[in-house]
Amino acid sequence: MSDRSARRRRLAGIALAALLTPILVGCGGGAASAPPSPTQSAALPSAPPASTEPGPLVDTDALIAAAADRDGQTVRVAGFFLATGDTAQLCSVVMESYPPQCGGSTIRLTGQVPADVLDGLDKTTEPGLTQATWGWVNVTGTFRASGSDGQPVLEIAQIELDDSGA
Repeated sequence: MSDRSARRRRLAGIALAALLTPILVGCGGGAASAPPSPTQSAALPSAPPASTEPGPLVDTDALIAAAADRDGQTVRVAGFFLATGDTAQLCSVVMESYPPQCGGSTIRLTGQVPADVLDGLDKTTEPGLTQATWGWVNVTGTFRASGSDGQPVLEIAQIELDDSGA
């Protein structure tokens, strides 16, 4: 099996797990609780405090699905990095063109990517093609569910190559 096929199967498995988890959790056998009576005070859930610890490594789709809950928090996310021109992003779906393109949801990346990471990524070198840099990475940074353009943004604190191929 090629690395590309293994990556595709792994991404499909992650996507399936992300889709099925809410369904399976919702089907739990716990007893339904009655709504609070007018004399009881219903405690509203408070937003979790902004976390400075990144927590477990998640994929791009999982982070986007939990965007409202993770807004302003430090996160660790694995994804497909694609930079063209002055734009860098993590892609939830990779379209197999040359150079590759993002499909599906994306998270815009801001901040600096160290030279050693850039050197480890693939690049187009052919004249006449869109100049791009791409590869699998793990990024730690501050997540914003909605940046200035309304799209999710991750401010890079640390970025490293993911040799496992996500």
